[in-house]
Amino acid sequence: MKRVSRRTALKVGGAAAGAVAVTGLSMIPAAAPPRPHTIAEAGALLRAGRVTSVELTRAALGEAARLQARLNAFITLTAAQALDAAARLDAELAHGADRGPLHGIPIACKDLYSTAGVLTSVGSHVFADRVPTEDAAVITRLAEAGAVSIGKTNLNEFAAGIDGKNSYYGDIHNPLRPERSAGGSSGGTGAAVGAGIVAAGVGSDTGGSVRVPAAWNGVVGIRPTHGLVSLYGAFPRAPRFDVAGPLGRTVRDTAVMLGAMVGQDPRDPYSRPAGKPDYLAACDLGIAGLRIGLIEGFSLTGLDPDVETAVRRTLPVLDRLGARVTTVRIENLPTMLDFAAAFTILRWEFAQAMRDIYDPAPDKSIFGPAVRADMEAATKLTQADYDAAVARRFSDAAPMRATLADVDLLLTPTMPTVAPRLDTHSDEFTRGRRYTIPFTYADLPSISVPCGHGAQGLPIAVQFVGPEFGEALLFRAAAAIERETRKW
Repeated sequence: MKRVSRRTALKVGGAAAGAVAVTGLSMIPAAAPPRPHTIAEAGALLRAGRVTSVELTRAALGEAARLQARLNAFITLTAAQALDAAARLDAELAHGADRGPLHGIPIACKDLYSTAGVLTSVGSHVFADRVPTEDAAVITRLAEAGAVSIGKTNLNEFAAGIDGKNSYYGDIHNPLRPERSAGGSSGGTGAAVGAGIVAAGVGSDTGGSVRVPAAWNGVVGIRPTHGLVSLYGAFPRAPRFDVAGPLGRTVRDTAVMLGAMVGQDPRDPYSRPAGKPDYLAACDLGIAGLRIGLIEGFSLTGLDPDVETAVRRTLPVLDRLGARVTTVRIENLPTMLDFAAAFTILRWEFAQAMRDIYDPAPDKSIFGPAVRADMEAATKLTQADYDAAVARRFSDAAPMRATLADVDLLLTPTMPTVAPRLDTHSDEFTRGRRYTIPFTYADLPSISVPCGHGAQGLPIAVQFVGPEFGEALLFRAAAAIERETRKW
């Protein structure tokens, strides 16, 4: 089968339109309503009658179409479905039915979540015509909360990688510097939010795939506790590590999204009960009295100079706001930075998910290089290797998790560099795993929040890490930093 590039062939519509590739994107309506910056601003305009959801949705679709050639953020735009949903939500609001903060708000969803009647490609040539008959749990929950999905965003093929590259649909470009990476694997969502197309969107995070694009696009992204959000209907990368997580233009946008996404689901074997905490309220609580730990030999090492400067600049801010910053030690830090067990779990589980797709393919070149590399690495693993890695995981993680008895949160950079050029050697991308994979492996939630800018005005972010189900603490700290860094 010949490999072709889909760099400029954005799809518009769903099953009714045959998901036909079009040029010029003529289906997307022109729009010129107010362009609110945040979910709260859009909601206020909606409830004041100054704008409709249809107008907001048209504007988002118009921006997505206008910026597609520059960013390549989307694989499919669902114009007809989005405008129909927006019209229904406008009618509801006119009759006094208000679903909450997300009512009528345009969002974007990573193209690994199944959507009924709409192409769900998982970024792969192999799934270029795959149209599910059922929505993923995340899609359903957000629709029930009133969100309007304008389309499916581009990603690393089968979510394999953090560089935002895709050999079939084309690479994703950073809205601030298009020659730079938007990150991955949720790079399309990150770019769409960073460019202001939507105020928020959905990604997924296995080893950093929400946090990396959040950092490099200058937005907020949270990796919640494993099992907090159902992954029913999401294509798996590594089920023991996979989580669904939102990205938002602000901390409050991200909190609203996560609040709508959480909930136990018997269809997901990893789903866990957690109630319905008020993450939005947590954003206003401040950080006075919180203990925040810097990890000795880790939090401030291995960074590019501009990243180190920006991270260090946050420390007196935390102190001034009433938090106590201290240093903690993780006795087995070299083990946590080795990644051998983490990659054994990830590659073994990915191979199990891919076997029926990958093995029968006579020409493996239809898969991108990251997928082929993971599948090749998995051939060197045995069931015994996988079982041993799973068995040692929580003893390896115990010293890191134990530090959260002495402090409330840990602080690191999200990435050690600003967004690299897309044509940069892969080492510039893999360096960043140092600050994301250990917390995945330890099963600890974390949030990335902008904290300044570095070379060429590119964003830099800090990462707060908390205990299991400690998302409210993460939002408290991230909101406090966000309020201060907006002044810089």
